Amino acid sequence: MNLKRILIFSTLALAISIGESIGSSTASASTAVKPKQQEAKVVKEDIVQILGLSSDEELYHALYDGKTMADIAGETGADMNRIIHLQVAELTDQLNQRLTQGSITREQYEAQKSELTEVVKRSVYGS
Repeated sequence: MNLKRILIFSTLALAISIGESIGSSTASASTAVKPKQQEAKVVKEDIVQILGLSSDEELYHALYDGKTMADIAGETGADMNRIIHLQVAELTDQLNQRLTQGSITREQYEAQKSELTEVVKRSVYGS
């Protein structure tokens, strides 16, 4: 598997795991987190919809076949800026949770957050 596919699959796996981890609430979760959980699920669904695909599986297969999200968007006429914005928002939510839970420091949070847009753009365009 080449580097392009590894980057694409890593991003897709991260997006899916974010949706699953945010979507699975525990009984002890505070009510303040629940709106973010619902928001993250909507973001995940919107990416598939924006790309003009019918399911996550269709996206997975297109990426597995070597297409980038930019390739798919070009075929369907999707708005790349909207896709990038949604992925950055999803990853920012995950960073916010990690900071709140204390699994990263404020400095780590700031460093990772400052790189999000560039990382997402490289993933979307496969570069």
